[in-house]
Amino acid sequence: MKKNITSSLLAFATLAVAMAQSPAPEAEKLNIVTSFLPVQSHTLAIAGDHANVKQLLAKDTGPHDFQLTPADVKKLSDADLLIINGAGIEEWLGELIKKSGNKNLVVVDTSNRIKLVESAEEIEIGHSHSHAHDHDHGDGANPHIWLDPVIAKKQAANIVAALQKADPPNASAYAQNGRAYEAKLWALDSDYRSTLAPLPNKNLVTFHDAFPYLAARYQLNYVGAISEFPEKDPTPKQLAALIDKIRSLKVGVLFAENGYAPGLLKKIASETGAKVSELDTLEVGQGTPTAYLDRMGANLESLRSAFGKGD
Repeated sequence: MKKNITSSLLAFATLAVAMAQSPAPEAEKLNIVTSFLPVQSHTLAIAGDHANVKQLLAKDTGPHDFQLTPADVKKLSDADLLIINGAGIEEWLGELIKKSGNKNLVVVDTSNRIKLVESAEEIEIGHSHSHAHDHDHGDGANPHIWLDPVIAKKQAANIVAALQKADPPNASAYAQNGRAYEAKLWALDSDYRSTLAPLPNKNLVTFHDAFPYLAARYQLNYVGAISEFPEKDPTPKQLAALIDKIRSLKVGVLFAENGYAPGLLKKIASETGAKVSELDTLEVGQGTPTAYLDRMGANLESLRSAFGKGD
């Protein structure tokens, strides 16, 4: 009997040691899906190692030409959060969410509480924004808010709040990562201000109407865009009016869009004597924790180079 008790105590002690040495089960990470590059980049920087973050759009697809696939449906079916730019640019998401069958999916719209406009003329930086649309996605508002680093900071703050709500145990980590990322966005804004402010004749003509927020923020003269969206060419009357404006303002550089053929811009350039450079809308590509900062930095260099040569 004594032997049995001793054996039982030994077995119990062995089990206790084994349990003490076994690692505690890891808390299940959040599964997050983001729509496209800017949102993916912000989310990765804020989530760090505390969440699994996947980008919905492939690296060679932009939000204007998204085509639904079964793989996209699978991504959403397993997700806790879907983080989007909002402002109407992901209007195709309704069908995808429905097909995913994920009734617990939380959609995070990063354009929440951000003023939307149709054109750069409506934006009053530093004032009351009285002409801006108050978050109405159905009135033709321009969705390219991420191209303004100051607005991007607000989008990042919305992401921090969403992650904290969905994953309270890691709330402090998300806050810390958010503060670090916010500092980098402020530094980017400061670089834009100090670089662009002293340059003369900042006349901006782009391929499609993606830069009203950036133009207003840094006081660029947003002359116009060739197309409202990449797949739409202007009417002959619209094109003639823009060419006349380019000539009258002596615009020296036209900006093509990364990922789209600049043929129409080259034709306009040949008729006006302007050169063609490139600006990146950040719509196409794979997001990384630094992708937004890196590519917006490249845009700044493109603007500096163009405007620093006399335009």
